[in-house]
Amino acid sequence: MYWIFLIIFVIIVLVPDIVRTNFYLISETRLEEILIFFMGAVAFAIFIKNERQLLFHKKEKEKDKKKIEQTVKDLVESYSYIGEVNRKMDLLMNTALGLSDRSVLSKTHEKETYQSIVSATSFLLKADLASLRFVNMEDLKTKQEFRSKNSGELIKNNILAKMEEGINFKKNDDCLIISSGQKINSIKSYLIICGFDEKEESNPKNIEILKVFASQALFLYSYTHNEPKNCPPCACEKK
Repeated sequence: MYWIFLIIFVIIVLVPDIVRTNFYLISETRLEEILIFFMGAVAFAIFIKNERQLLFHKKEKEKDKKKIEQTVKDLVESYSYIGEVNRKMDLLMNTALGLSDRSVLSKTHEKETYQSIVSATSFLLKADLASLRFVNMEDLKTKQEFRSKNSGELIKNNILAKMEEGINFKKNDDCLIISSGQKINSIKSYLIICGFDEKEESNPKNIEILKVFASQALFLYSYTHNEPKNCPPCACEKK
């Protein structure tokens, strides 16, 4: 491109030496002016075309840059999502393994397991408040409850009892209620989550994990609080 401008410049400089006579009715001076104007116009047209090409390439680079930035952002979100899913699976597995190890089911370990379920629940839905509650469905009294540090007054037991049979998931105002699939010895477990992330709540996998948590919690509670019933007199005496 620079060579073209150099050639045009040289031609313009040499126009007086190139044009030495009149051209038909056009005088020598007028012809020189026309040639100089024409060469200048050609140079200007080439300059404008080159400028547009540069502007076009600049816009294309900006588009490519935005695409790269968006790709990097998508990758970061994907890795973040994968990490979060792995974390959720770890929480689920750790809770399941903790419940399956009956040899260490002391009162302290039991409480820690309940508290870990509450923490996992808060993590899954990015919630402000979370609670795990065991309710006697005959008298609607709370047998035990474990809350996150920020939990205040949550949902009453009579509201929990209104959940229809077979329904394990319900919204109540700005709170979610997840119940165990069944009750054992009239006891049912409930996960109550308030101030949650709606995007996380819309993920069906999260809800399924919470249902598992509620059922596991009830299993642990029934195992640690189960007392022998209808025991034969001789067997009881031996105990």
